[in-house]
Amino acid sequence: MALWIGGEIYAAGGNKIRLRLTPGAAGIFEVKLDGDVVFDKGSVERYPDLNDAKEIKATVLNRLG
Repeated sequence: MALWIGGEIYAAGGNKIRLRLTPGAAGIFEVKLDGDVVFDKGSVERYPDLNDAKEIKATVLNRLG
């Protein structure tokens, strides 16, 4: 899951972003952008789906301007 979302984020931002995947424990899955949480599995109680991936990509693109 993390690799898929990471690939989507990289596709959106290319060399304008730095991407870091950090292993977690107990099923933690968070996507942060400049310290802001863009997606948190714990808050929504599920892994991201295709719509979430699209929203995450759009957020990255909007931030890059």
